[in-house]
Amino acid sequence: MTDAATDGLLTQVAPRLAAAADLRRRGLAAAARRVLQDVIDAFPGLSLAHQRLAELEIGERRWEPGRNAALQALGLDRAAAAAWYALGRSCRELGDAEAAISCYRRALALEPHHPAFLTSLGTALYATGQVDAALCEYRAALVAHPGHAGARQSLDALQRPATGDHRTLEQLRDEAQALHGAGRLAEALDRHRAALRLAPGSAGLWMSTGLLLNEMGAQHTALAYFEAAAHLDASLLPACEAARRICVSAGLMDKATDYSRRLEASAAGNDIRIALALTTAAIQPSADSIDTERQSLETRLDEALAAGLRATSIDAAQGLGAFFLAYHGRNDCRLQARAAALLAAAVPSLITSAAHCAAPVRREGRIRIGIVSAFLFDHSIGATTRGLVDRLSRDRFEVIVLRLPPPRHDAIAASIRAAADRTVDLDPDHSIAQGQIASLEPDILFYQDIGMDPRSYRLAFARLAPVQCVSFGHPNTTGIPTLDYFVSNSLYEPPDAQQHYTEELFLLQDLPTLAYYYRPAAPATPRERLQFGLHPEDHVYLCPQTLFKLHPDFDALLAGILRRDPAGVVVLIRGQYQEYTQQIQARFARTLADVSARVILLDRMRYERYLQLLAVADVCLDTLHFNGMNSSLEALALGTPVVTLPGAFQRGRHTQAMYRKMGMTDCIARDTADYIGIAVRLGCDRLHAGEMRARILDRVGVLFEDPRVISEFERFFLHAVRKARPHWQWPTGSTPPGAPSPPH
Repeated sequence: MTDAATDGLLTQVAPRLAAAADLRRRGLAAAARRVLQDVIDAFPGLSLAHQRLAELEIGERRWEPGRNAALQALGLDRAAAAAWYALGRSCRELGDAEAAISCYRRALALEPHHPAFLTSLGTALYATGQVDAALCEYRAALVAHPGHAGARQSLDALQRPATGDHRTLEQLRDEAQALHGAGRLAEALDRHRAALRLAPGSAGLWMSTGLLLNEMGAQHTALAYFEAAAHLDASLLPACEAARRICVSAGLMDKATDYSRRLEASAAGNDIRIALALTTAAIQPSADSIDTERQSLETRLDEALAAGLRATSIDAAQGLGAFFLAYHGRNDCRLQARAAALLAAAVPSLITSAAHCAAPVRREGRIRIGIVSAFLFDHSIGATTRGLVDRLSRDRFEVIVLRLPPPRHDAIAASIRAAADRTVDLDPDHSIAQGQIASLEPDILFYQDIGMDPRSYRLAFARLAPVQCVSFGHPNTTGIPTLDYFVSNSLYEPPDAQQHYTEELFLLQDLPTLAYYYRPAAPATPRERLQFGLHPEDHVYLCPQTLFKLHPDFDALLAGILRRDPAGVVVLIRGQYQEYTQQIQARFARTLADVSARVILLDRMRYERYLQLLAVADVCLDTLHFNGMNSSLEALALGTPVVTLPGAFQRGRHTQAMYRKMGMTDCIARDTADYIGIAVRLGCDRLHAGEMRARILDRVGVLFEDPRVISEFERFFLHAVRKARPHWQWPTGSTPPGAPSPPH
């Protein structure tokens, strides 16, 4: 229907809609319902009539009829914000707060400052335990509409002490301290929040709560607390410093620079300058900005090296270094080497060597492998490491898991701990952690994810084992001279691959993935699209990657898909930091202007719900230059097609290797136009998509629990220790006689 026809129809039915509204105001709901139903019968294609009926039914607490009317409205007009809101309200009252959140988010994407939408979102967030996020939405509602009674009441209710709780501020602090000492951090956090309700103007309380959240690994939440403390008391420099460190690590360059300037006058030494020299932005606004950023980084690194800067605090001087370089789609060898050289020069104590590495005689026993990470729990690194710890031969190898703090306790962590010969929790103090590792006399240190945590990055500068290697956990070269090998896969690497690494490249042969990966189980409880704020008739193009993987080049593919498929929606997951989401939305407003309303950002979710989302998607979109690994395996395990375009570097070639081992090339694009075409056909042609799903499910088993992954890693470990220490005596059976030279 044309805009002119719609306007004419609305003019025609306006008196009848007004009459229904008047009847509703007078409490004559049944009569109003009859009028609206008459309009719907006469004009079934009018979304607004269905919207009004949904509002009426929800006002009468008739949740199921309200839900159905809202769905009818949205079937006619997906841009009806009021219908998404009505649908969210019905979902909330029917007991699905997560579905309500998704619907409210979709309404807000269309009307961003609507106070009722914001207030209802806050209430649904609170119902799912997201207290800080709920407060944020209530405050946003009051900014948009200062007199909004619902937002004010909700905010006041959350900020006042709980009814019947007569504990004093001192009692709450004492309880928090005792719980913290007992390791009961979540309960200690509850006491901190209760104390803040008593003393919301206490900068010290905001600071201490932020420190606790930081200790719990919730830096994205802690940042807001440190910023609140700094706002309340500008002289509270530790709050500014804590915020600065998080912003440096998170690649929030504007904030990192701002906090650095605030601290420069009072800061001793060169820590802040070193940290800024090592910092890159997480989200890039354009492809051109990537080149500008890299040139700026190189200049800052060169200037800092030339100045001979020394750090006074290793934690203050470093965040995650050049972590975000990996997402630029460029060769990072030179910049990573310069970043490593700066840190080594600034912190000479990083450079040390364990005595056993130079010993003429080796200790007795099996080849000892230390596996180092901060993420050996329910995390992508835990998922890709678990099988290796489980399956390495214990006749030849002793496997020690080296966990960086804080310790995490979940099913994956327990499984890894149970499978390891030993688990050592490393001390937060860098020098003590170095000593802990050296005392174990490992033959091999296998760093799972260099770059993702500053502590493992720093540990790798020391020579703590004769062989030190890294692989695909964060699939980029490190630039660190003491890392001997980058372990990759012949199916991942292009012919000139050694030029992409400062480490020696070792290729495992013909593997679909570099992990012994346990196949994810299909969700026990299937979900409907509605429960993700998606209409049943949407064509769902899901890209579940973290937002900083979305290279600016990717925007053209998203735009092309949405322009080719008017029923399509692109579904993304909101960023860990709200700034990521805001920056991506700002970029999309430029690059996807005409279709940006059909980009849906869902809240971060628990794993079971994430698998349910993968299952309801029509297509998964693999990101350019840096593919999915876990996400591709998870999608394919459920039969959901993943469209991929192989890149120039290993990190952009994971998914194509999986498909080639499956004997399928249908979803491997030749170029960007082919990528768009493959995706849109899968999204629009249900028969073709069903056939593709069936083929994937028939062949996907080759990707999981492949014993050759273990045998290939064992081949590498045996080769590497023999090459590093040919004069050492190794245990009988630790090396196969006459083993051939491995391919590189």
